[in-house]
Amino acid sequence: MSENQSGVKNVRREIAMVAGPKDWGDTRESWLGRVPRKVKTVSFRTVKALWYGEISDPEHWAARDIRREAELIQARQEAAELASQYQQIAGGMRATDTDFYRTEIDRLERIARIIGGLDRT
Repeated sequence: MSENQSGVKNVRREIAMVAGPKDWGDTRESWLGRVPRKVKTVSFRTVKALWYGEISDPEHWAARDIRREAELIQARQEAAELASQYQQIAGGMRATDTDFYRTEIDRLERIARIIGGLDRT
C-alpha cells in the first residue's frame, strides 16, 4: 500500500469516527453530511472529496480539522471508559466494606465524575 493510499485510508477512518455509526436509513451522502455539522470549518463537498480520494493530502487543512475532532471524540470515549472502570472499582469496594473504604470510594467517585465530565468543579 502506498503512502498516499494509507493517508486516504486514515482520513476515511477519521471521517467515519466523526460521522458516527450509520443508521439503517442513512445513505452514504447523508452519513457524510453529518461531518460538516460537527466540524464547522469543512463543507460537505470537501468531506466528500476527502472520502473519495479527490483530496489525497493527509495534511490538507480539512483533513487536519477532521483529525482533531476525531481525536477529541476518541479522548472522550476513553475518558468515559476510565470513569466507568473507577465506578466499578468503587462499587466493589462499597460491596466489600463501605465504612472501611469510605474515603477511597468518595475519591474514586469524585474522579469518575470529573473524568466523565459530570462535575466541572
